Amino acid sequence: MLSRRFSHLLLVAVVALVTASCGSSPTSAPVQTSTRVGPSTVVGTPAPARPKATASGEIYDGPPALAIAPVVDGRTSASPEVSAWWIQKLMVEDLDRSDLFAGVIPLEHASEAHEGGLLIQPALTALSWTQPNQRSGSIAMRIRASDPETGRVRLDRVYTASCRDCKVPPGQPAVAGPLAVLMQDVAKDLR
Repeated sequence: MLSRRFSHLLLVAVVALVTASCGSSPTSAPVQTSTRVGPSTVVGTPAPARPKATASGEIYDGPPALAIAPVVDGRTSASPEVSAWWIQKLMVEDLDRSDLFAGVIPLEHASEAHEGGLLIQPALTALSWTQPNQRSGSIAMRIRASDPETGRVRLDRVYTASCRDCKVPPGQPAVAGPLAVLMQDVAKDLR
């Protein structure tokens, strides 16, 4: 069975994707952000387009313009870059209390994790949920698992999962519910 560490990594990756903005012409310029968790603004206010770093050298150079746009108070975020500040804000605060809704926009963004001797590459392909406090939603991810030494592919398929009234631990975003269901299926196939 996949460890909690990998499941947590996937959850962080999904939260990062969920909180990313959709831009018409993404840039590859890094965004200066704070890498530490600190005080944040009131829930429901949009993230600033260019958050300031709190210490020199704290720069986020992750992928720009991933394709799920957060909608906050009826407005989409103006920034096309992934903001580490925004991700931290949602991880620290209870996402279920924010007015954030996700649209279903296809994307294939892969991240990689080594787990149990396998190179696992999850790619989010679709995500939707109702108002977060209802804890219902669905997720689709392409999971590819291969042996890093031989290159032999053990698993390469798209998984979809959904749940209604998902039981999610306090502090976890609503997407953790359908993600947990999906990861159970992945774990079965990797046995």
